[in-house]
Amino acid sequence: MPSDTPPVEVDLPPTWSLRRPKSWFQTIYDLFGAPFRMIILPDRVTERLRLTSLRAERFAEVLPRIRGRVLDIGAHDNALLSLYRREAITRRTGQDAADTSVGVDVVDWGGGCTIVPSSMELPFSDCSFDTVTIVASLNHIPERAATLREARRVLRPDGRIVLTMIGRFVGALGHALWWYSEEKHRYADEDELMGMAPEDVIQLLNGAGFQLVERRRFAYGLNSVFVAVRRS
Repeated sequence: MPSDTPPVEVDLPPTWSLRRPKSWFQTIYDLFGAPFRMIILPDRVTERLRLTSLRAERFAEVLPRIRGRVLDIGAHDNALLSLYRREAITRRTGQDAADTSVGVDVVDWGGGCTIVPSSMELPFSDCSFDTVTIVASLNHIPERAATLREARRVLRPDGRIVLTMIGRFVGALGHALWWYSEEKHRYADEDELMGMAPEDVIQLLNGAGFQLVERRRFAYGLNSVFVAVRRS
């Protein structure tokens, strides 16, 4: 079944920025460049300076943890799924699942996403995806609990959800300083958060019918990746 998403050229993070483990030079360079890549410069400028961007840090954590047909909620410019499809071509495996993966968002950022009025009611059948991803966006979804319940609905019985989240204090500070952040360029709902405590994320996952199987800190411990499986 072909994807509803038309092919669109997306400006992706460079391949070198996604390699893990990092080289010793990249690790040291990123450490010294941390104020620029974490606060001052937008991702694409950061990457041109050969610093690992925040989006690359997130994608490098998420990509190895996804499988099968993926639904990316809050997909922005669809970069994650573009990378996922590119990996499938390189590996020559899972191409059909990658090609039928779908990114959804409530705002059209030009990446060919399926635009939905709300992530509380998604236009997909029950048990139709193997993985749901929510990368750095659960806090920006006002209906967080309902969205996670909807994510569970569209997941197959052995499906998983993979999400990343920045901490509450660091997120509030970062969004106040990031002059280029997306909420500065769109309407921001009063129920959006700039970050979330890990225990709040886990509580929401549990309440939506998921069981946490992994949590890992990354980017100097300022971000976390969470992996949870759909409970029966």
